[in-house]
Amino acid sequence: MKKQAYLIAPLFLLLLAASLSAADPQADRGIYDMFHHQVISLQEMSYNCSAAAALVMRDGKILYEEYFGTTHKGPGAGKITADSRFPYYSVSKEFGCAVLLSLVTEGKLGLDDPVVKYLDYFKGPGPGGAFPREKVTLRQLASHTSGVVLKGEKEPEGEQPFAGVTLEFEPGSGWHYNELGMKILAAVMQKVTGKPYEMLLRERILEPLELKSVGWVNPGDNLAGVVYTFYGPDSSRIDYSGKPYPGSGLFGNMRDLLRFAQLWLDGGKIGDKMVFRKELIQEAWTDQVRGKGPSPDTEYGLMFWLLSDYHAAFLAGAAQTVTAVLPDQNIIVLMGLNQCDGSPGWGRPPVAHSRIALMGIALADLLDRQSKGGH
Repeated sequence: MKKQAYLIAPLFLLLLAASLSAADPQADRGIYDMFHHQVISLQEMSYNCSAAAALVMRDGKILYEEYFGTTHKGPGAGKITADSRFPYYSVSKEFGCAVLLSLVTEGKLGLDDPVVKYLDYFKGPGPGGAFPREKVTLRQLASHTSGVVLKGEKEPEGEQPFAGVTLEFEPGSGWHYNELGMKILAAVMQKVTGKPYEMLLRERILEPLELKSVGWVNPGDNLAGVVYTFYGPDSSRIDYSGKPYPGSGLFGNMRDLLRFAQLWLDGGKIGDKMVFRKELIQEAWTDQVRGKGPSPDTEYGLMFWLLSDYHAAFLAGAAQTVTAVLPDQNIIVLMGLNQCDGSPGWGRPPVAHSRIALMGIALADLLDRQSKGGH
């Protein structure tokens, strides 16, 4: 998304800069106060959803952390705290990307490998299809440029669950954000490792990073601290996770999401342990869409949204939990909500997500200027 597409970041910067002085010892506090009010305003504009969170981390240390509201608006709702488990929705994709890149690092997969190399039935045009499926690569699945579509079935199943998949365009020639490609990726990961995706994520990412709050939530689980999802001003429910796959379904607290985002700023390493090669981060943060998306401004890498004008990547989920990752400043800015119907003032995803990310980028820019003693 180009700088001119959304004016919220420049306006936010000007508003903050006008109220702060680099010589003011309370300047950082002033920045956070403004951030506090912006998050509350965003929550109110998002049909006054029940929950919100705002966190800032720099160099691996949390500088600012605040929580707002309750898990839902009904009787017995709990207060939002650092332990509250928000629905991540498509932020789950970046966790899936980490698993994928770890397998690439170990040589078990190649990003440009065709799916048919691992799922031998995934060839030909498919029933009623027009394009050859053997051309679809793992990179295209991860960037939503594969063209995969499944009609007339609710959930792929059976020994060849994706036999009915066809392509809506020549692989690599278009862009269609969807969950089917993520499910095919999960099947490929399981094929090469012999382990289901849930186990791969736990062993490769969650346990090494000690992300104890992150996981799936389904009926019968302990629901203490689980944040409901709102759909418009009144309706809310727990959106249960369903079968684990890399596209959606994770729940977790906001601190654990920061820790996961820090993995990318740490070059794919946890201490001395390499989870994935540093150069693969550049692969994930390189635009794969190149004008194929719904608007000329759409930028998407491998399971990451991008704002290349700001050298930033961001993680975004349907309920408007957005995490901006800025490698130049080594800053992560996170804003979490629980509203799936977007905001009358900010628009619907992905427009709302981009605007929230830009607000985080503006905040990070001011913090960076402040630390350097500039205006």
